[in-house]
Amino acid sequence: MNAINLVRTAPMRAFRSEAKAFRCGQWVRGLLGYADAKAFCQREGLILSRAASETTNTAGGVLVPIEFLPELIALREVYGVFRRAGHVAPMRSDLANVPRRTGGVIAYFVDQGQAPAESTGALDGIAMVAKKLAALSRASSEIDEDAAIDLGEWFLAEFAQALALAEDTAGFNGDGTSTYGGITGICPRLLNASQAGSASIAAAGHDTFAEIDITDLTTLISKLPAYAMPGARWFVSNLGFALTLCRLAASAGGIVVQNVDGRNMLTFMGFPVELTQVLPQVATDLSGQVMLCFGDLSLAATLGDRRQVTVAVSSEYKFVEDQVAFKGTERMDINVHDLGDATTAGPIVGLIGE
Repeated sequence: MNAINLVRTAPMRAFRSEAKAFRCGQWVRGLLGYADAKAFCQREGLILSRAASETTNTAGGVLVPIEFLPELIALREVYGVFRRAGHVAPMRSDLANVPRRTGGVIAYFVDQGQAPAESTGALDGIAMVAKKLAALSRASSEIDEDAAIDLGEWFLAEFAQALALAEDTAGFNGDGTSTYGGITGICPRLLNASQAGSASIAAAGHDTFAEIDITDLTTLISKLPAYAMPGARWFVSNLGFALTLCRLAASAGGIVVQNVDGRNMLTFMGFPVELTQVLPQVATDLSGQVMLCFGDLSLAATLGDRRQVTVAVSSEYKFVEDQVAFKGTERMDINVHDLGDATTAGPIVGLIGE
């Protein structure tokens, strides 16, 4: 962790107005115990009470006020592809079973007055176990009135990005170990023989982004089941986007920007492009690795949301260095539940370097 200089030198990225950034900064200062900020929060109805203890500054935590959540969620959706493109399911407890449709009712042609044969839709459950995801940072304790805007801007942007990056990393690259909260992500599963039906192998010798051609990509698209096409997107790093999609699009008029769900998004071959920096970012050999993905992430994985972000602040941390600690925590889980099997592709497919 590094000490942070809270000086605003660029346009705000977390808030649309300085007034909202100031309110958030005052709320954080109130958590730190500044009397003027606590009075401000009391007047404005910003809750400062701690969950566990009123007597020690390091105990418990407090939920981020509802008025700041839209900015926090918007930032997490900008940074967090998995939360934006996947299926987010609220969890009412630390253990949840999310229903999933695995089979449907069948329609039959019948004569007038004849009853159709009975059929039953099939459901199973996706098991979700909430994990704690936390980020810790520190800042100088010299946070005066003039720094409230900068403090609110820094606080919300940093913690939103940190939590979203952790979600993306686990969702795409998690190997099932404790490093990723026990989550097994999209890429390791695509490389597993049991989900080989969703893996598309590039042509011989195509193991870098500069070598991938349009046939590799159209073959990848062809593997995707038709039911996943309406919500399909490309998932690729910025480097892969530039060296593969931009290169190939340049010969056909360039990348097109379209409005998708109220957002201006890059598109390629008519499908939105989601840039995620947790996918490969190297221009060298990627043989045997997932280079990019295509499909409908919301049908392949579920992100369980147990509790919104809580914040704990301690003025006792790093006392000698005169610094304060900030900890942001959420409870969530990611379950990649449908990538097909060894012969049948699921709702998201991956291109493997050859």
